[in-house]
Amino acid sequence: MSQLLIPVIHSIFDGEGLIKTVLRHYPISNIRKCKLYKRGLNDTYLVETEQPEQQRYILRVYRRRWRNKQEIDFELELLAFLHEQKQSVAYPIARKDGVLTTEIAAPEGTRYVAVFSYAPGDAVNEKLNGIQSYRLGEALAKIHQTLDKFKSSFTRPALKSEYLLDSSLEAIAPLYQHRESDMNYLQKQVDQIKKQLEEFQLPLLAPAYGICVGDVHSGNAHFTEDNEPTLFDFDQCGYGWRAFDIAKFLHVAIRMKIDVKIRNSLLEGYESIRKLSETELLSIPVFLKAAHI
Repeated sequence: MSQLLIPVIHSIFDGEGLIKTVLRHYPISNIRKCKLYKRGLNDTYLVETEQPEQQRYILRVYRRRWRNKQEIDFELELLAFLHEQKQSVAYPIARKDGVLTTEIAAPEGTRYVAVFSYAPGDAVNEKLNGIQSYRLGEALAKIHQTLDKFKSSFTRPALKSEYLLDSSLEAIAPLYQHRESDMNYLQKQVDQIKKQLEEFQLPLLAPAYGICVGDVHSGNAHFTEDNEPTLFDFDQCGYGWRAFDIAKFLHVAIRMKIDVKIRNSLLEGYESIRKLSETELLSIPVFLKAAHI
């Protein structure tokens, strides 16, 4: 009797296998373990070395069909640039041959791996305090300013209405195919958001427009005991209006039930580095709705 071959949607790699096949290409010695740390859009592994160094790294296996090679290379090149510019980000570790990614033949098809430095400190999530929020706002503004100088030969989707709203609605539609009234409601909301954003006539020039982190929040940064943040997970970065980054933080912070005064501290910290225009400030609540969709 012949065996049936069933397509694989998403595979999970064995940590020991990653040590033997992938991590041997990186300048990391005396690896003690590599274990699955988090499953999300991508698979995240924690890599630890033996004492006395006892270094930690993050290994990410990108989900197939979520990001193509060009988009991954854009993110990694951007992070390497920010690290060179002394910005507080978790940066990619190059292989011994200087390449930033490793290709893996997974059951579902080709997937890519990148290894990152481990951000010092800890994630605070819903326990974010006012000082940390302010410092995160400062760090975000400095990153925006630094990225105005970044140039890449790789491509990345722009964080505009087509990507944030139309693509999201297309992804939602199959799940709501028997809920016509709900889909009609969402479509009306999307149309209203797009109309409002068009009316703002936000400029397509820096500093209002440029590369955004895409997913800034208190779970995507570690804070030291001195409340100094290091940002990570730029998987959703791309060109867009910088007000969206602030709105995305507020969206997640509201979901985490973080106090409004603490939420507002991020904007205060941001504006201590770069003042937002009145139009940018007015656009934040609209971008918050876009982030929710």
